[in-house]
Amino acid sequence: MTTSSSISSIKRVAVLIACMVLPLCAFSQQEADRIVGLYKAKLSHNDAKIKVFKHHDGYRMQICWLKEPNHADGSPKLDTKNPDKSKRTTPMTEVVLIDKVTYEKGIWKNGIIYDPKGGRTYKVELKLDGRQLEVKGKLGPFHKCMYWTKIQ
Repeated sequence: MTTSSSISSIKRVAVLIACMVLPLCAFSQQEADRIVGLYKAKLSHNDAKIKVFKHHDGYRMQICWLKEPNHADGSPKLDTKNPDKSKRTTPMTEVVLIDKVTYEKGIWKNGIIYDPKGGRTYKVELKLDGRQLEVKGKLGPFHKCMYWTKIQ
């Protein structure tokens, strides 16, 4: 049978462990949140701004500005290649490019990147080095890299 002093000792150890682990969790979350912000990118020969924000249990990247958001006739560019027919009327200035990425040991991964030009999705891996974000779309052993610059 345990004594009250044994229970008290167990509680002290549990509190001590919690005090050591919680700051590590907070640091890890802070490290993961470094990706949040506004980025300048080149998408299909069109200057763009991409906002990166927390979304559910991960991070999402969405177009928020295009230098040329309209066609020559003045009509807005739409996500016409999207395999989801309900999204084909979405203006390109609102398209979600990357979704569901999570942070692990300096890399944001486990998400998808959407290519609106072809309407396909790929695995994605992101690395942030200072203000430069390496965006790597992956299909099997092949990959394509883009580089976005953090502006905010």
